[in-house]
Amino acid sequence: MNKFVGRAVKTLAGVAAGALIVGSASAADLAAPEPAVAAEVPSVVDLAFGVAGVNDYLFRGLSQTHGDPAIQGYAELQAYGFYAGVWGSSIKDFATDPSMEIDLYGGYRTTIGAFGIDVGGLYYYYPGERTPAGVKQLDYWELYAKPSVTVFDVVSLTGNFYWTTDYVNVSGDGYYLSVIPKVAIPLSSFPDLGFYVSGELGKQWVKNEKLFGARNFLADYMTWNIGAGVTYKAMTLDVRYSDTDLKKGECLGYTGFKSTCDERVMVKLAFDTAFSKLK
Repeated sequence: MNKFVGRAVKTLAGVAAGALIVGSASAADLAAPEPAVAAEVPSVVDLAFGVAGVNDYLFRGLSQTHGDPAIQGYAELQAYGFYAGVWGSSIKDFATDPSMEIDLYGGYRTTIGAFGIDVGGLYYYYPGERTPAGVKQLDYWELYAKPSVTVFDVVSLTGNFYWTTDYVNVSGDGYYLSVIPKVAIPLSSFPDLGFYVSGELGKQWVKNEKLFGARNFLADYMTWNIGAGVTYKAMTLDVRYSDTDLKKGECLGYTGFKSTCDERVMVKLAFDTAFSKLK
């Protein structure tokens, strides 16, 4: 789940001799969900994996495919709460023209009663990047913490906090904070079928970033989404509305386009399972 600031780099390079475009912050469940499966802590070694198709890959409210579909997939090794995995997605219209996005991640997650915690780190990797003069590669890292609480087994509230000192490789401190409420609607007569409604409210901050001699050119912004989904065994169909408060000029600073940060509807069809669940 990543950033288009690389496209913005190309855009800013083109206008460096003229007016400086004031941009906005970066390029995810979730709603654009995070790559890992939200599974219970395994007591033995297991391998979770999945594939998904989306009509538009959104990361923190910003399109990573310029409104086009994307194919995504992951594999995650789990053992006694520890996990390590790889997640990948097709992307489009990045300034450095990478072939795809690959996220390498690992951490530890556990639950104690109704409370859960997930801590770890991830590295955003863009293979095959081209770096014209003045343009840097986009690869960068983030650390994260995700506390959660579940009430009555059907209502959950998850917090997300991400931090980096090298946001999208432009030497800026990046912070992302969000909260995700979710209500599951189980059907006792159909144990393989379920419904849920969920949303996310988040904010992205980027501080002290530097590009072409300019600092703090990326605007802080809010993003939100709300949607619903249906699950059947290992399959999930999720539909949600997403938007940000970025202005067109600020969006240009993030993605190199004025129309990739506005309201849109994302549809995702996913298949998620693990070897322990195969029979």
